[in-house]
Amino acid sequence: MRIFRFFFVILSTFFIVTFVMNKSIASYLEQKYHLHIAFQNDILDEANGFKVKLEQIRAVLSNDTQALYYGSLSEFNTNDINDINVSSNEAYLIGEFDENISKIMLDSDENISIQSPDANLRLIPSKLVIQKGEEFLLIGDSLMQGVALALTRDLSKLKIKSTNLSKQSTGLSYKSYFNWASAIQAAFVENKNLKYLVVLLGANDPWDIKFEGKYKTFNSEQWREIYASRVDEIIKIAKLHNAKVLWYEIPPVKKDSLNEKIKILNEIYRSENLKNNEIFIQTTQALSEDGKYSSYIRDENNKSIKVRADDGTHFNIKGAKLMSELLFEKLDTNELK
Repeated sequence: MRIFRFFFVILSTFFIVTFVMNKSIASYLEQKYHLHIAFQNDILDEANGFKVKLEQIRAVLSNDTQALYYGSLSEFNTNDINDINVSSNEAYLIGEFDENISKIMLDSDENISIQSPDANLRLIPSKLVIQKGEEFLLIGDSLMQGVALALTRDLSKLKIKSTNLSKQSTGLSYKSYFNWASAIQAAFVENKNLKYLVVLLGANDPWDIKFEGKYKTFNSEQWREIYASRVDEIIKIAKLHNAKVLWYEIPPVKKDSLNEKIKILNEIYRSENLKNNEIFIQTTQALSEDGKYSSYIRDENNKSIKVRADDGTHFNIKGAKLMSELLFEKLDTNELK
C-alpha cells in the first residue's frame, strides 16, 4: 500500500509540474532538440499564466527587480507577439508608453535601408571613447559565456563595471524559449549606467523560425526578414537607452554544415549593424587560418597557440582572451586614466 501511495505521489507531481510548465517544456524541446510541439489549449494557457505569477512572486520575495520586469513582460510574449517589429511590449516594460517611444521602436529605417551597409562605414567611429562611470552589458549564448569571463576581467582592470547575462542554448530564433529583447530591456531599466551592449550569439539559430503559427525555412526570404528584424530589435533597444552596440562576428567552426549556416548569420549581423552605424567586430582573420577553421593560430611571434576548445566551436582561455582583445581594439580608454 505504501509503494502504491509513493508512486501515486510521484506521478501526480509529474503531471502537475508538466501541466503548469507546459509551454516552458515545449519551448525547451524546440530550442534544444528542434522538436516542434504545440500545446494550443485555453486551460494550458491558464496554467502557464499561473507559472508566470509564481515567478513574479519569487522575484518580489527575492528582491530581484530585473526578474520582476522580465516576468511581467513574459505574459505578453506568447503566440509570436512582436516577431517582426518591436512594439508596445518594450514601452510597457520601461513604463513609458507614449508616442515618442513607440515611434522610435517602430521606426522601419526606410532612409537607411535604401543605402548599401558599406556606405555607412564612414559614419561608424573607429573607436568608442569610454567615459568614467559607463558600464558594459554582455549578452549571448555559450560562446559568449567563455568570452564574457575574459571581457569582465579585462574591463575590471580599468575599473569598468560590466553585467554578464550570457546564457547557453539561447539565440534569436526561439523567442518563446528565451527572449533576449526583453532581457536586455530589463537590464537597461535596472541599470542606467549601461552604455555599451556587447553581443555574441548565433550558434543555436540556424533552424526554422515559427511565425504566425507556421515554420519559416532557414535562409528563406521570410526567414531572413524575420531574423534580421530581431537583430534590428536588439540594436533599437540599445539606441533607445543611448547605448552603443559592439556585435561579434562568429568565427569559423569545425563542422562544415554549421559553418556555412553561420556565414549566413554573420552576413545579417554585419548588414544590420552597419545600417545602424554600430560596430561589427570581425573575428575570422584573427581566429582562423586563411578564413578556415583551425584550432591553432600563429601569434605575433609566429608561435602556434591553441585558441579553440576540443568541440570545434567554443574558445579555450587563450581564445577568449583574444576575443576580448579584438573588442578592446575598438575602445579608447584614455579618458579613464
